[in-house]
Amino acid sequence: MATTLLGALALASVPSALAFRNTSPFFLFSTANLNINANDVEIARSTQVLAQVTNALESCPSRTYVVVRQEGVSSADYRNDDGLSWLGRYMSGYNSEVKSTLAVPEMLESADASVGVTEYLQNKCGVQAPARTASPLLIYVSMAAPPSGSLRPFNLNALDAQLKTVVENWADSQDYTVIYTTTPPASEQTKTAVENHHAYEMEDPFGEAVQMELKRDLSAHKRAASKQGGLFEKYQYFTPGLFMGLAAIAPLFLIIFVGTQALSSLEVSYFAFSKEMGPTAQKRQ
Repeated sequence: MATTLLGALALASVPSALAFRNTSPFFLFSTANLNINANDVEIARSTQVLAQVTNALESCPSRTYVVVRQEGVSSADYRNDDGLSWLGRYMSGYNSEVKSTLAVPEMLESADASVGVTEYLQNKCGVQAPARTASPLLIYVSMAAPPSGSLRPFNLNALDAQLKTVVENWADSQDYTVIYTTTPPASEQTKTAVENHHAYEMEDPFGEAVQMELKRDLSAHKRAASKQGGLFEKYQYFTPGLFMGLAAIAPLFLIIFVGTQALSSLEVSYFAFSKEMGPTAQKRQ
């Protein structure tokens, strides 16, 4: 339905019929500030959800309680809808009077959720059957399962409009709580949803005229691998050891070069190495 419900209901990219076949969603919205965990759970048992709901309704905070039992739906029916449904308006805070909401996308064993909520409200809050003068007031609405096929979205919209009519005509505009329970689709509906999903996956949007195989041509790589590589491809010459040896030899060659230059720059006369034969040499002797 509404795009605002996507965050609560989008559990996975696969349809709900494929992910959880025996579950259905649960919704609650109220004009009272209920003690409800703000973080909506994704999947829970009906006993856990009912325990949280009864704990929130323990003080009987509303004058009107609307308990809806919608049969034969799943969380996929409330996702990816182009229009803004009335249930989506109530759950998203579009209506300013709604102050508390709770959404459970997948609730297990949800067949008797509406019965448990109704019995609790009757025993705890003393709610009465629909009557204009009764207070607190209990409105119980049972909606049949929408048919599968192309007419399913139109039936869901009609059921959504029925919810709007009940809330506007029976509930106090400033003091009400709506408990929207659902039951899973029948096995035939689930099978049809699965078949439709597979048919959608197998459908070819381009037709047979564009069918072709797109594979990588690995023959060139195989031919290149079969050929013997060159000398520099098979062996590695510039190894780390060779690099370290060159780094150590470079300063040694520099030292030898400087020493050779220093020795070659010396200037000594040939007479420095000749023997003295004059009178001075004879006196020394």
